[in-house]
Amino acid sequence: MGNAKAKEVMNSTVADRNDGEECNEARDDHGRNGEGDDNCLTCLSEQSKTISFNVLLLCTGTTTKSSRMFTVRKVPESVAALKLAIQEELHVPVYDQKLSFGSTVMADVESLDFYRLKDGDQITLEYTTTVDVECALHLMSLLRNALEFVKNAQSQLASGRIISPEFSKQISDMLHVEGIIQCYDQLGTADDKLALANFTFILNNGGLDLITSLHSLLLKQAWDQICHLDLQHLERQVLLLVKALYSSVLPYHLRSKLINYLNNIFGSFLRVPISSEKIAIPHNPNLPASTRPQQLQVLIEVIWGAVLCLVSISKDEQHQVQIVENEKVMKQLIGFLNSSSISTLGRPPALCCLENLLYNPYTHKHLSNVDLIGAIMKVAERPSSQPVIFEDMDPALCSKLDSDVGKYFVVMIISHLALTKAALLPKQLIPQMEFFVNRFLSSLDFSLFCIWMRKVNGFIWHDLFTPLRLAYSQLRYSSICRIDSLCLEAVIIHIQMLLNSYDERQILIKQGLLDYLICLPWHISEGLEAHKRAKLLLEMVGCNIPLQPPSLNNIVRAKLAAMWCGLEEAMSSQLVSFCLDTAIRQHTTTV
Repeated sequence: MGNAKAKEVMNSTVADRNDGEECNEARDDHGRNGEGDDNCLTCLSEQSKTISFNVLLLCTGTTTKSSRMFTVRKVPESVAALKLAIQEELHVPVYDQKLSFGSTVMADVESLDFYRLKDGDQITLEYTTTVDVECALHLMSLLRNALEFVKNAQSQLASGRIISPEFSKQISDMLHVEGIIQCYDQLGTADDKLALANFTFILNNGGLDLITSLHSLLLKQAWDQICHLDLQHLERQVLLLVKALYSSVLPYHLRSKLINYLNNIFGSFLRVPISSEKIAIPHNPNLPASTRPQQLQVLIEVIWGAVLCLVSISKDEQHQVQIVENEKVMKQLIGFLNSSSISTLGRPPALCCLENLLYNPYTHKHLSNVDLIGAIMKVAERPSSQPVIFEDMDPALCSKLDSDVGKYFVVMIISHLALTKAALLPKQLIPQMEFFVNRFLSSLDFSLFCIWMRKVNGFIWHDLFTPLRLAYSQLRYSSICRIDSLCLEAVIIHIQMLLNSYDERQILIKQGLLDYLICLPWHISEGLEAHKRAKLLLEMVGCNIPLQPPSLNNIVRAKLAAMWCGLEEAMSSQLVSFCLDTAIRQHTTTV
């Protein structure tokens, strides 16, 4: 049987070799006589003909399947070139394409002749999603033109003199601010998945380096020396792009670049110090006095854009300590929160940034100072001067809920500080903090507040591990004071709010936290309001997810988390093994 199989393989190999020789002979004949198979790719390439494929499209993101004829004007020299043509025609990014011919995955470096592809053959394209390639490439082209102009006109822009009308028009024409805004809106106003794909495409095509270079050049222009409003508008738009890019799923090598880029964001955030109730715009002799209202508005938008970037970047552990250790930035954040020039819509992102920073215990010593906590409670007590009003809701109710957003973030900030014990709370503020948290919890209409947060896109960080870790961190203390019990209740409400939608419930399962959620009420004293909240939370989750008794392994881990080491350490793979080994050794010694 073995000899027969070997003979079969040998015959197959010889047949393949003969096929290849026949193909080469055909190509040689074509070269000598000008004749050949019109379907041969070499022939098509030499004749500069088009080539068509029947492309079977398999979208793994939506599990849809379709097919279409795809025609390339000029025969591609390689699979990589074919992918570029597909990106241009079908709007599937090159990096997201998996091309197959039959059962063979096609390699970028190979030619199409290598796979013996012919005109009319079927190839399979697997991809995750399409992107708006044309708009994304146009945006990058506009940014590249703006970068070249600012670089070449640096001496004129920094001259400190009033510019001529001709040069002013040239600036407007070359910066393309309106075009950049239109492209940004088109790429970002699609549904969330498509917007994410659009900005990921820009990232993978060198967009971050391009934006970084442009932003660095714009920061060289002192705010009181900027000679054209479009330069200020461009800086604002660059910040919005950075925020959108950082919200995308950044590859690690790109994420590490943002450590250096953080200084650019600081530069925009610190454009003008905010130390008083109002932002004082510096006098700029190069711009007409009549434009001062626009200058102030753009300045506020630039600082607000920097805050949005900080919200995204403050989620990254490697940046958190770097942010809190910058005294100027922290002072500016307090000024931003207290300034009457900032609308109530601008404050939740700043408060959300502070909450993100508190997810890292190493930041607490910088954030538990009297000035900061006093300032944020003062801000949250202010009524909304410009509340968001929705037509389908009562205006008075909108005003209250709008005000509750700021209070919610302040309560979460206080909860982080109170429950982790990473830094001592200012004793003189504890009664005031207790009163603040208790009043918020007493007046909260949970259902309405959830609806409101989703309407206004309330900057909630969709992470379930951290609030659950916070809840467990308090349970290992034998006694619990009033501020701690209130904050524990607030954290459970926060978890309840996150689990109010399908996506967050899927995150709970993917993070392997469902068993720990089930175990949570077991470790909270029944006399606390937090215990009732935790049981209600389980009832809410149980309506959407079938609940099973936790595994014995996770019950042990939850017990260790509640009584000894906290959730993060309890979930580590080594801990339970260590505890079991210790118990076995103790049992053996006793015997």
